[in-house]
This record gives sequence, C-alpha cells and structure tokens, in this order.
Amino acid sequence: MSRKFIAIAFAFLSISLAAQDGTAYVKNLVGNNRVSFSYMVYPKGQGAVHMDGKVVIDGDCYFLDSKELEIVCDGKTKWTIDKNAKEVYIDSSEGSREFMANPSEWIDQVKDLKINDKTITGTVNIDDKPMSFKFYSITSQPLSGSTDGFVFDVTMLNGDWVITDLR
Repeated sequence: MSRKFIAIAFAFLSISLAAQDGTAYVKNLVGNNRVSFSYMVYPKGQGAVHMDGKVVIDGDCYFLDSKELEIVCDGKTKWTIDKNAKEVYIDSSEGSREFMANPSEWIDQVKDLKINDKTITGTVNIDDKPMSFKFYSITSQPLSGSTDGFVFDVTMLNGDWVITDLR
C-alpha cells in the first residue's frame, strides 16, 4: 500500500516539476532570445473559432500580425494598424504588451502546458474564460539589440488612412 502511494506521489511530483521546467523554459526562451512563432488561440473546446497569426519578440520590441491587425512596437512606441479600416493608432508602449507578445507574464498560469520540439500548447484564462493556445513553428536566435523591423513608418501611407497619435 505504501509503495503504491509513493509511486503516485512521485508521478504527481514529476508532472509538477515538468510543468515548472516548462514555464522556466518559455520564460528563458522569450526573455533571452529573438523568438518568432505562429500562434492559434481558441476558446477551450471550440477549436473551430480561433485567432491566429505570427509573432516576433526581440527584447522589448515585438511584431504581432493577425488577419485583422498588425501591432508593431519598438519598446517605446506602439503602432496598431487596422488594415481593413485603414487606421493607425500610435501610443506609448509604457512596457505594456499584447497578450501574445508577452508569454513571460502569463505562462505561470497555464494549465496542461506541453512543450515539444517546435510546439508549445496549453490553456490559460483570458478575461475569466479558458482559452487554449498553440505556438508552433518556433524559431529563436540571439537578441538583435536593434529596433529594425519594429518601427512603422506612417509617412508611407496614402491619404486614405486615418492616423491617430495618442502619445
């Protein structure tokens, strides 16, 4: 009886340690590298309804591209580009990041975290609703220390665009 209890306790401890190692892995990956990945986020149990896109994170800089929006941030200024509406909102980033560009902030709250070769999956609550996510096609390289690719030049837009500067 006690051997069975010890085996169960060991298995539970191993699973808990693996999850902790997974969160540390994600934090290290995003915090110390230039990381790019594709993502999919959907309400748990409802895979047909989802958001997807691509993210590049390089220190305080990030680029998030979804079908509806692009968000570009150089660490100080953030440009939110609504391609369909032809609108750009410019504001100070003040250290705040979009959900997908900030996994280090919420990875500790993930349930069912699974990490394999090029995929990270799990479930996290967003606005008190369980959302499943999948990061895939993950690549990393050393931090660039540059804002190249993380600045949006509004002067290249034609007169059809509305630019709102909230800084």
